[in-house]
Amino acid sequence: MALPYSKPDPGGSERAKAAKAKRDLATEIARLRPAALTETNCEEADHGHPYPANFTKGLLHNGDGVLEHANDYHCFVEAINSSDRTLFEKSVVSADDHDVEYHCSTKDVCGDKEVDVKWRGWESPRAGHVYELQGADPASVGMAPAPRVGSSELAAEMAEVYAMAILRDVPFTEICEGGRKKLCPSTRNPGASELSAKQIAELLDKMPFYSGQNVKSSTPHNTDERGYNRFERRRRAGRGDLTPETLFRGSTKGAMAGPYISQFMLVGATSLACEGGGAASYPGLDAAFDLQDGYIPYGSLIIDQRTLTHKNCLDYMTDWCSWLDVQNGADVRGADVFEEQRRFITTPRDLATYVHYDALYEAYLNAGLVMLAMGLPFSKGFPEASPSGRRTPFATYGGPHVLSLVTEVATRCLKAVRRQKFNFHRRARPEAIGGRLTIAALDGAAKLGCAGEAFEWTLNEIPEPLRKAVAEHNKNQNTAAMRAMRQLGCKPRCTPPCKATAARFNANNLLLPMAFPEGSPMHPAYGAGHATVAGGCVTMLKAFFEMFEDCDSYVERELCDKNGQPISYVPNDNGSRLVKTGKSEIKLTVQGELDKLAANISIGRNMAGVHYYSDYYDSLRMGERIAVSILLEQAPTYGDEMSMTFKSFDGDYITIYGEGGSCPSLSIIDRKGNAVSQNDWWLRHVPGEELIEDL
Repeated sequence: MALPYSKPDPGGSERAKAAKAKRDLATEIARLRPAALTETNCEEADHGHPYPANFTKGLLHNGDGVLEHANDYHCFVEAINSSDRTLFEKSVVSADDHDVEYHCSTKDVCGDKEVDVKWRGWESPRAGHVYELQGADPASVGMAPAPRVGSSELAAEMAEVYAMAILRDVPFTEICEGGRKKLCPSTRNPGASELSAKQIAELLDKMPFYSGQNVKSSTPHNTDERGYNRFERRRRAGRGDLTPETLFRGSTKGAMAGPYISQFMLVGATSLACEGGGAASYPGLDAAFDLQDGYIPYGSLIIDQRTLTHKNCLDYMTDWCSWLDVQNGADVRGADVFEEQRRFITTPRDLATYVHYDALYEAYLNAGLVMLAMGLPFSKGFPEASPSGRRTPFATYGGPHVLSLVTEVATRCLKAVRRQKFNFHRRARPEAIGGRLTIAALDGAAKLGCAGEAFEWTLNEIPEPLRKAVAEHNKNQNTAAMRAMRQLGCKPRCTPPCKATAARFNANNLLLPMAFPEGSPMHPAYGAGHATVAGGCVTMLKAFFEMFEDCDSYVERELCDKNGQPISYVPNDNGSRLVKTGKSEIKLTVQGELDKLAANISIGRNMAGVHYYSDYYDSLRMGERIAVSILLEQAPTYGDEMSMTFKSFDGDYITIYGEGGSCPSLSIIDRKGNAVSQNDWWLRHVPGEELIEDL
């Protein structure tokens, strides 16, 4: 006799109809979601040729480092946005097509042989045209207009990335104490940075954007009483007070608390072979280890949290010759030089190295593995584990479920951010702005066209001691001894811009010292791919793991080991092992350290010199919305009643509720306890809503 329900119910045609209904419901959820309006800051139209505030990397630049041919840029933009998919091959003219001659050659880092420098292609410039079948379509999310050159915010952002470069080899613990002592093990006497963290915090704090005095907005016609527009006001509020302890931090409460580096980028978990170690044994030959050893269980393998790091105290693109080559698209990737030993992330350069080579979502995959190994509970709104214990999570509501979502959201974030950066904003990278500021400092603002006055304004808002420190830093980087350390061979003489003498150029050299030989990637700055992915991936982790204590009081769950002891580690002086902070008054939370992780990865790109703070801030929040859109569309597919609650990057309490066959619900309560509509939350960080025909 056949058993009752020996086959799933429904099945056959009924199952197919139900599956279609779920797909149709997801379509309705997406249709009812507001479409964000994207607007640019209008620099492209206002300034025109040579488009000094826009992304021109890879096109031909003249000896003064500005775009040579306006039509090259016009064709580049058309190829990005046109429905004709062939224009990149048919009409775009790169620097290589103009037969550019590069000044520098590279050496094979593993063989010391000369390597010809070739032109480097733009990365996925038409990815913004790709459609998405789950979660928000790339066209339905957006970002605020980027800060304009000539605004107080852009001056503050450039001052900050200059400061990061100066402090790139100072340990985070030293920065938090206001110090300046460098960590460069391969250098006999590394000395100190040109300015201390305390001096930098004081200089930045007095700038108009940070102080709130005499602020010049990107939109002076639409500001509050202090001079900020609504986007500037939020980004300024996210930074909090500027002190050595808060320098270069993220915009969330968790990112501001405790050690600079998230525990999820330092600690590991207990081995499958039980506890052991405790002295950060390396290279992990012992079967047993504990979380302070920094090994993450990856099945029966381990992931070591110690990172390879670029050669300490060695920067790139600090001379006009190599900087100009990179603007013309020279592909000098692979010319990196590394330290002999790996260590825990200790300095901004270590973090910059991490985000140079990461697999984009690896930090969040690692964090998920750590939380799973620690046994952190999943959302208490999940049906598994069931109260009886007869159902336990795995394929649904368990480890494989959340780990796959961390990777799944990443690709959707990349498509959305490519649409913003290529199809709309086309914002110049900080390395390019550093070149323009050098021209302005050499009295060559006229070479920047209509934007010349704006660049002079930006130059004058950056504190003079910081400008002098950058010039001195670059002078030290350009000595014969430092040149010999690089895997680059550049011609001994390269004509400085504006017909400046070598001495005058050195005194006004405001090129941004870069952590990577090739500088930034071959795509515009705004938004940031790493930050968008960070927002999406961290949101997935916060949604699936329980972020609050059991009492429903919205008290965040403290980050503790299995014995209930708080977890709070920093690297020792040389980064060889982890030590407890000893600051028991600072209680780190799971959610706070996840928010900090998103900030670390995103702002680590700023520390390399390839992004600005606003790239992090706005991209992070766009990624968060992409993750929420996926979770909302998936919620009705599970069949069981389920819910998940977490805190957004703005401090809202987000609850997603779903039940099989029903449209999901989204509850948003702001930090003051007020209900926020889905539309208001979705559009909070964009100019408005784009009206779409109801299809």
